[in-house]
Amino acid sequence: MRMPPVVLNRKSMRRNDFLRLLMAAGAGLAVPARAQNGIVIEPGENEVNPAFINSGPGFGNKLALTFDDGPSPGVTDRVLNELKKRDMRATFFLIGAKVDAYPDLAKRLVAEGHDVANHTYTHPRLAPMGDSAVEQQLSRCQDAIARHTGVTPVWFRPPYGAFRKEQGTIASRMGLGVAYWSVDPQDWRKPGSAAIAQRVLNASQPGSIILLHDLHPMTADAVPAIFDGLIERSFTTAPFHSFVGSPYA
Repeated sequence: MRMPPVVLNRKSMRRNDFLRLLMAAGAGLAVPARAQNGIVIEPGENEVNPAFINSGPGFGNKLALTFDDGPSPGVTDRVLNELKKRDMRATFFLIGAKVDAYPDLAKRLVAEGHDVANHTYTHPRLAPMGDSAVEQQLSRCQDAIARHTGVTPVWFRPPYGAFRKEQGTIASRMGLGVAYWSVDPQDWRKPGSAAIAQRVLNASQPGSIILLHDLHPMTADAVPAIFDGLIERSFTTAPFHSFVGSPYA
């Protein structure tokens, strides 16, 4: 028997109901992410939590491009130029200190229709930190992004993916959902632009959240092939607000 389609009416349902429907539609709650930059993720640091996701709805051939560690002059602007050429949208997880240092680049992200999200103020490893220190990292980043762009983020990504499940309440008190990823080409290892592009294209599927870094010139070199390859495969890229919506009612 053919099942009726799942309709996600985000505005009229509670967060937990919305997340359950996302799961039914093919979205994923977060599972432990791969350690980055040689930092080992300790057990329990990113176990399943109702506010943690690592993928979106697996229908409609839609996926999310996400970029961490910007804004970075000479890299973020190149990524933006390539997105603009193809009328594509992405989500940028920004470091607050860099937003303060390069406010015009942060403003350009919003002006060109991209989502901006929280990646802490100075990019520390949060898992061993106390609650007040974690909250300060998140709040200072929130303030920097809101002050310079006029947008208050509703999604957050912990540096290195290192975030204990019990720390999720810190993010939720601030109205922040926790976003991991499902496609990681490990561009931070600098394997070459062709390798980065091929890894992304080989792993992408409907509902994927792709992790890239607008920090490395090699990533900027790779994005034309990534973007064109996704288009050739009939994928539609969406910023978080239209991909998974807001994490809380």
